Amino acid sequence: MPSLLIASRLAVQTLIGLAVIAACQSRSAAHETEAPRAEQPAAQAPVAAPRLRVDAPLAGPLTRGVVVVPFQAENLQIAPVYGSAAAKVVPRIGHLHLTVDNAAWHWVQASPDLIVLQGLDAGPHTLRIDLADAQHQVLHSQTVGFTVPQH
Repeated sequence: MPSLLIASRLAVQTLIGLAVIAACQSRSAAHETEAPRAEQPAAQAPVAAPRLRVDAPLAGPLTRGVVVVPFQAENLQIAPVYGSAAAKVVPRIGHLHLTVDNAAWHWVQASPDLIVLQGLDAGPHTLRIDLADAQHQVLHSQTVGFTVPQH
């Protein structure tokens, strides 16, 4: 009797195994008859726009006639690299254009150091700070006003 029980169990296990194999084969055949799906390009995360944050000039140095302006570039690294090839670098790189009192000219700062101005006449002034890409296209601007005191 025990051998009959073992044979029955083996038969049931064999039938279950055959059913699983058949199910897998039918799924595989169904997948083979479907048209192949086109590969979807990997989704790229949106690139955040470069922004410029500028603080007021530091009060201590300003009392001595030195204008020290802290700033932070967001989503753009300040570096002395220029041109069309540099525009393709990731993370993005750029620099600052600095203009005092709406002058017809500006100069470039290509380091993340504080902006430092000295030698300005006493009185009110403005400093426009343009965040520019490697090809000098302005991406964001801020203007800060300050007064250089009499010495």
